[in-house]
Amino acid sequence: MDFMHDIEKGSIEQQGVTGRPLIQLTPEQFERLFLAPHPDTGNSPAYRLGVQRFGNPTPLAMIAFLLVQAPTACIQMGWGGSTTTANAVLIGPYYLLGGLGLVISGVMEWIIGNTFSSVVAITFGGNWLALATITDPVHGIALTFPSGINSPEYNKALMFYLAFWTFLTSVYFVTSLRSNITSAGVFFNISFANGLNAAGYGELGNGNQVLADALFKAGGAFEFVVVCASGYLFVALMLESVEMPFRLPLGDLSNVFTKKTKIS
Repeated sequence: MDFMHDIEKGSIEQQGVTGRPLIQLTPEQFERLFLAPHPDTGNSPAYRLGVQRFGNPTPLAMIAFLLVQAPTACIQMGWGGSTTTANAVLIGPYYLLGGLGLVISGVMEWIIGNTFSSVVAITFGGNWLALATITDPVHGIALTFPSGINSPEYNKALMFYLAFWTFLTSVYFVTSLRSNITSAGVFFNISFANGLNAAGYGELGNGNQVLADALFKAGGAFEFVVVCASGYLFVALMLESVEMPFRLPLGDLSNVFTKKTKIS
């Protein structure tokens, strides 16, 4: 019996009389395709079955993130004369791409045993859903404050929210140092973006519009760097998925930081 060979599923061979395929991914292939360190259980039966049935969900997460983060960064930097009120147009993409797309891919990552990728995708998906809910006029969240989006309480709440997101993405940055330089660069820059945006909302709450605008624009610049790095990752993953004869270097870091099991 002949089995199709797919780089996402590894080398597939016939196994005994049952005809069940054996799927093998090298650590390098795993880290490039799933943007996570190769786990000890990477070639377990459950893992092999998950990848064979469902494929690699990481490119879906990357493009879902890109299609909402890119226009958001451009608007935040004021490109084309845009202002932050233009974000209302992106409420639909926030729900359906940033939210739904990332949560689905995160669940798929969980099914095939990728803890890091699953947590990242689901938390980012939840973030886009939260931003869509806050922005959506149907919910009227801003209207519950006396001065709407200009109320100090409204902006201070967003400041605290993004401050804790800065902590979260900083943790992601540290843990991504076991994967590759490109992924680490994404989390490094998005941590700065979250920090600047948190400071911007803090200044809005203090009534300092000029400084807040400068901080938001700087945050948008860091977000655009994130978009460029994420786009590069997406292209690299798609090239791998169709077995192109060339591939983009990601800067493998899996051998830089020794695994805990090797240290002990």
